[in-house]
Amino acid sequence: MRVLFASPPALGHLFPVIPLAWALRSAGHEVLVASSDTAVDAAVKAGLPVVDVSPGTDFDRVFGGGPQLSPAELAAQMKVRGQAIVKAGGATTPAMLERFATVSDLMADGTLKAAEEWRPDLVVHGRLQGAGLLAARRLGVPAVEHGFGMLREGGFAQGFLPYLAPSFERHGVPVELPAHAVLHVAPPSLMRGEGEGWNMRYIPYNAGGELPGWLTAPRSRARVAVSLGTIVPRMLGTGGLEKLLGAAAETDADFVVTGMSEQDLPQLPGNVRVVRWLPLNALLERCDATVHHGGSGSTLTALTFGLPQLLLPHGADNFVNADVIDRAGPGLSVDPHEVTTGTLERLLTDDSLRAAAQQVAEEVRRQPSPARLVGELEAFGAS
Repeated sequence: MRVLFASPPALGHLFPVIPLAWALRSAGHEVLVASSDTAVDAAVKAGLPVVDVSPGTDFDRVFGGGPQLSPAELAAQMKVRGQAIVKAGGATTPAMLERFATVSDLMADGTLKAAEEWRPDLVVHGRLQGAGLLAARRLGVPAVEHGFGMLREGGFAQGFLPYLAPSFERHGVPVELPAHAVLHVAPPSLMRGEGEGWNMRYIPYNAGGELPGWLTAPRSRARVAVSLGTIVPRMLGTGGLEKLLGAAAETDADFVVTGMSEQDLPQLPGNVRVVRWLPLNALLERCDATVHHGGSGSTLTALTFGLPQLLLPHGADNFVNADVIDRAGPGLSVDPHEVTTGTLERLLTDDSLRAAAQQVAEEVRRQPSPARLVGELEAFGAS
């Protein structure tokens, strides 16, 4: 069976599908990734064949609202958009659907070309990647929506379809869904909304990397991982980490900030180390807690390892994830500019946070692995 993976052009959307792609490869199936921007190099590093379906496109401009916005203005805009999702009950807002429909249309020509040349038997598409739906409908093959966060919106693809209509019509494809199924990767007890689908264990994938000696050596005190993901540093710089670093200086723990450089954060306390890149899963395995921006990948990775987490939401689904974690108890959230030493001390010492986190980790372990889902996909692809 040939399976086309159509992903939005961002690491946070590509990384969650890599374990399933390799489960299919390991079972003898052929896989091809269709994406663009940073996701292309990431797919190559994951050992997967990939086609850049929209080379040279400035996706930052599409996601960020235009080059005229300063980092402060963009941060304010992202916060408003993210809070709007929470106010909508966790549902994806029309504004977000419009932006991702635009991204999907920019990737439509290349995705269709790759699909028509390669002729997949099944398309696995990111939740917000309409080009995958378009390709599956054009070829008459089934499509599987691969979730990446806490939202379970029944009929989401059907609701996304009107936003994709111009793209479908431009290519002469009926504005209808192909045979369609949904795959969820968040712990069922934490998911928001209603809707059916397959549950699959979230397997943290954050690319490879050489682990430094200080990370694997024995240590004498607590260690906290700090990450703002890949989008926030790229678009907002330090993302308001200065307040966190000030509080960290007064906390009896070591902090590891990944995804930045010492040039980004020139005035560091003695207990804070900055590294350009470490695989988040490898880092969290060797930490006692984590602080992050609230991205779905960071949130789910922390849950997988049973670590208490502090979320500093910035935009997109960050606020939904923060609300879920606040309510469920495996962590807490605050505005990035309101972090205090007390916040960090609670993260490290509140036994209720750690107990809740470990309970969710056990739930994650009970979910079917990607390898277990291969049989379901084989049957669906043949239907």
